[in-house]
Amino acid sequence: MPRLGHVAYHAARKAIAKRLAIDPEHYGVRLHSPLHGLYKLRVSHVRVVYHVEHGAHEVWVLLIGDRRDVWERREGEMLHRLADGPR
Repeated sequence: MPRLGHVAYHAARKAIAKRLAIDPEHYGVRLHSPLHGLYKLRVSHVRVVYHVEHGAHEVWVLLIGDRRDVWERREGEMLHRLADGPR
């Protein structure tokens, strides 16, 4: 999280706690292939990428990153984390 900055990181955590705990599908935007099944949430200059696990009533936050480079550099990482499941 050092590249995001302290304020941006805490803003993302606050949005996760407030928005995603209430209605993750309403607040997020669905992503398209190859990231189909994931959602993104914009918080300032940060993107939160997550997956909604309906059967378990869980939201898996896969990545919190700067929106300028989150897609180019980390798409493979997001897909890998989704395949691994929760830790």
